[in-house]
Amino acid sequence: MIEIQCSECKAFIARYTGSGKLGLLFIDTIIKPDSLADLNSLSKTELPLLVCQECGCELGKPTSNKEGRIAYKMIKGSFRKKGIIKAMTPSPHTSWR
Repeated sequence: MIEIQCSECKAFIARYTGSGKLGLLFIDTIIKPDSLADLNSLSKTELPLLVCQECGCELGKPTSNKEGRIAYKMIKGSFRKKGIIKAMTPSPHTSWR
């Protein structure tokens, strides 16, 4: 999982499943916040600009790929990515000495 933050004010923008470069942020991969995840039912023309709620910085523009998946084309330099590590639970097969 990856977390996106505004590069201007460091505010939380979204959490999504994925890895690697972030050129397109597909709406169907967004986990949080619900307000962004719920945009999956909209068309590309109905999708609003992705804007930081704290400082108003523009982060992404609505687009779609060849298969028709709606996404935000992220504006380089307007956001930061941060990897999220899930809490690891010990395996029952692990021996603790």
